[in-house]
Amino acid sequence: MTDDQNGKTKRLSLTKLIPNMLTLAALTAGMTSMQYAIQGRWELALIAIVLAAFIDALDGAVARALKASSKLGAELDTLSDFLCFGVAPATIMYLWLLQDAGRIGWIVAVVFAIAAALRLARYNAEDKDAQKNLLPAAKKKPYFTGVPAPTGAGMALLPLIMSLQFAEDGHKFDAFTTSPEYVALWMLLFAVLMVSRLPTFSTKQLRFHPKMVVPLLAAFGLLIAGLIHATWLTLILMGAVYGASIPAAAYFAYRDKNPKKLKS
Repeated sequence: MTDDQNGKTKRLSLTKLIPNMLTLAALTAGMTSMQYAIQGRWELALIAIVLAAFIDALDGAVARALKASSKLGAELDTLSDFLCFGVAPATIMYLWLLQDAGRIGWIVAVVFAIAAALRLARYNAEDKDAQKNLLPAAKKKPYFTGVPAPTGAGMALLPLIMSLQFAEDGHKFDAFTTSPEYVALWMLLFAVLMVSRLPTFSTKQLRFHPKMVVPLLAAFGLLIAGLIHATWLTLILMGAVYGASIPAAAYFAYRDKNPKKLKS
């Protein structure tokens, strides 16, 4: 319930709670991923994280569509993101391989979680500043600052994903999936990228011609089919595409700010 301008209490419909319900569902998926990791059920742990990412992508859009955005929902979303894409990936990777590196492995896990917290806190602070200046961040910025927490979590989990894919094929993928040292360096790389000022592509800015609706929906259906029937390979390909997009985004951002330098 909320209070209107006359001081009267307004009752909320159940539909207004749907975005917060989705956020809590994502948080539950993040918690469950750690439970599966403790049990050594890595496949289910990863699937829970993927589920949390999908729900996280939906809750904000649902809130805007239902006009159900609230301060409570915004704070809850941030806390859920920290758990799902900061604490959970760090815990999973530590239990999977980083613990073999001793204290260093635990330090790397903590650093990754801290980086996710700082990334989320900075995003919230910049978003609030933009709103005070009547410049919504999502509409004015074609790029994110640094790697978003959900994407950083997915990239940090890539060594585990690759180990599952190549284990199914009866192969090992070099030291990248077997050495805690390499995995630690990989996680530190994306911890740095999350808190960096490096521009990365923002899908929120994509606009498509109406004729592209059907092909895009078909591509989305193909992606879902891939995630269901070739889960690990599809996630690896998604990670490769995103990894390639990082230097591309940096180039385009530089070009937009310095068009004359590139022409000379």
